Amino acid sequence: MKYSFGHNLRLLLNQLNQHRFYTAVCVVGTAVTMAFVMVVVMVYDFRTADVAPETRRSRVLYNYGTQCMRPDGTNMWGYRGLGPTAFHAFFDDLPGVDELTFHGGLRKAVCALPASSDRHSVLIRPVAANWFEFFRYDFLAGRPFTQAEYDAGRAALEKADDEWRSVRNRDDGVVRRFVVISEKLAGELFGGTAEAVGKQFLLDFQEVRVVGVVRNVSSIFQTAYADVWEPFTLIYEENMDPSTSTGGLIGFHYTVLHLSSDASPDEVRAEVNRRMEQLNKQGLEYILQDPRLYTHTEYTFFRDGSIHAGLVYGLLLVILLVVPAVGISGLVHAQMQSRLGEIAIRKAYGASNADIIGRLFAESLCTTLMGGVLGYALSCVLVVAGGTWLFGTGGVELEGIVLGSDLLLRPTLFLTVLAACLVFNALSVLLPAWIAVHRSISYTLTGGE
Repeated sequence: MKYSFGHNLRLLLNQLNQHRFYTAVCVVGTAVTMAFVMVVVMVYDFRTADVAPETRRSRVLYNYGTQCMRPDGTNMWGYRGLGPTAFHAFFDDLPGVDELTFHGGLRKAVCALPASSDRHSVLIRPVAANWFEFFRYDFLAGRPFTQAEYDAGRAALEKADDEWRSVRNRDDGVVRRFVVISEKLAGELFGGTAEAVGKQFLLDFQEVRVVGVVRNVSSIFQTAYADVWEPFTLIYEENMDPSTSTGGLIGFHYTVLHLSSDASPDEVRAEVNRRMEQLNKQGLEYILQDPRLYTHTEYTFFRDGSIHAGLVYGLLLVILLVVPAVGISGLVHAQMQSRLGEIAIRKAYGASNADIIGRLFAESLCTTLMGGVLGYALSCVLVVAGGTWLFGTGGVELEGIVLGSDLLLRPTLFLTVLAACLVFNALSVLLPAWIAVHRSISYTLTGGE
């Protein structure tokens, strides 16, 4: 006899209601398991997926530090950014790279309105002229700085005459400092995004003008994140250590390379190493070693180790799924013992083993899905509450972390929840159900006598 979907659903819900304690234990157990599984999935997904503003993660290489020393091994600078000489030698017309950009790292600064005593601590990132073309920021007001505004930074500073400061202001009254700021900072300083454009404020006690405001960027985006983005030219690299001391080999360039579709990271690394060897043969006072080039996954996880991040997270997921599934499988097996009479009667009335296993699987799947949805909600709470220690790596010091709905509520994550629920359900119910249906009817009805 065939029944409608609605009838089968009512039977399923009625069956779950008859075993409330078992249902509650399975839902809570599944929820806790799914929460920990989804925290692992979310951390890996947030840190590696192509998500705005870092939409090119799967095809980028990061140059995050190169070692510099004299040929005899003395005067080692350690791992620092590249100076202009090495930057152009390494990356100009580099085969396999269709676009590159660079930044000067992330540093803390203090900002305030000219007539205000309120101070705001911000994170500032000097960036290349094409930074806002390479990354996909959402401009709420204004625009990126133009090439002319970017170039104006070269004339904004000059060498100082005293030993305490490496640069000083030109005082001809011409504004040469243009910045892009975050939505949050625009609200704190000017009360809104539109109000901020064209206004001036003090950044490390130097006057700057706002040309654009972007939507807040979560600090899980290690490279794109900042409160203030200023032209890289304001660093005045050519007249500052370590660039002046090393002949332009070491400086403040941290490069991001976007690989062409037919290029591999190893090929690009090999070419950069070849160019480094050529540069080292020019008889300069310093030489370079180990130009670190990381893929995004390498850059994010186990940066200086030989551990494969995907394998580590895969094994962790297996452990998180299998171990609890074994425990719940024992609970399911015990619950099956109380239903052996019911199973035997169904078999006596002609139900096949596949039909019975399917019904038991559907009952378990229902509780698993309820636990999965609850676990997903719990995982969102966990990653938001524990975001600082879960994501606070990669050179970004965090006091808090913002995870918007665009990160937490994504179709891929929902599909991952569903897939994890199916795997967990299969692991926990199929074996006990198979054992139960393969008991003989006479053995079951007589209680094994």
